[in-house]
Amino acid sequence: MNASDQATPGMRFPPPVAFGAGLALGFLLQHFVPFTLVGPSSLPLLRLLGGGFILTGATLAASALITFRLAHTTVRPDRPATELVTQGPFRLSRNPMYVSLALVQAGIALLANALWPLLLLLPALLLIRYHVIAREEAYLVSRFGPDYQPYCQSVRRWF
Repeated sequence: MNASDQATPGMRFPPPVAFGAGLALGFLLQHFVPFTLVGPSSLPLLRLLGGGFILTGATLAASALITFRLAHTTVRPDRPATELVTQGPFRLSRNPMYVSLALVQAGIALLANALWPLLLLLPALLLIRYHVIAREEAYLVSRFGPDYQPYCQSVRRWF
């Protein structure tokens, strides 16, 4: 990170783009090389599971967004943080918003009974971990150092 990036984490793309790209590429692959997860007899259970993932992800995202709003800081990683948020879902995970996006992507893949979008969740998570979270964590250490380091030691990155 260079000196001009110190005011923000220096994101090069909005993090939801990684998940959206994984879904889009996954469904494109699914169209040309279809692979299903289960047979017709298991579809109701798969759809129930997929819906549960989406509902859980949406609820987690809403909780994280509300927590950020109550802390009067931005949810956008391309803008300066004014507060270190450690309440709400951030008590359990340092990255509940990325967990929520992963749950939604997995849920959509399950609802569609489509293997490729589920498989492409892994590259999306790796991209988020090494190109987004790494920048965010370096920024938060420089911005909130004495408060952020103990938080990292007591709260897991994912869950």
